[in-house]
Amino acid sequence: MLYKRIATIAKKQGYSIRKIERICNFSNGTIRAWGINNNAPARKLKQVADLLNVTVDDLLKD
Repeated sequence: MLYKRIATIAKKQGYSIRKIERICNFSNGTIRAWGINNNAPARKLKQVADLLNVTVDDLLKD
């Protein structure tokens, strides 16, 4: 669910998942892995939220 939420918000803002990973200096596939194991480090999740100009809570909503 986390991956889908990030992807939806990112798409609305013109970002691809890969572009977010590059900007945040994450390895390729990092955000997809969060969708598989639902285990995103808080620091990295905050980076994505800041980039997308949303709160961490917005990313975690169902």
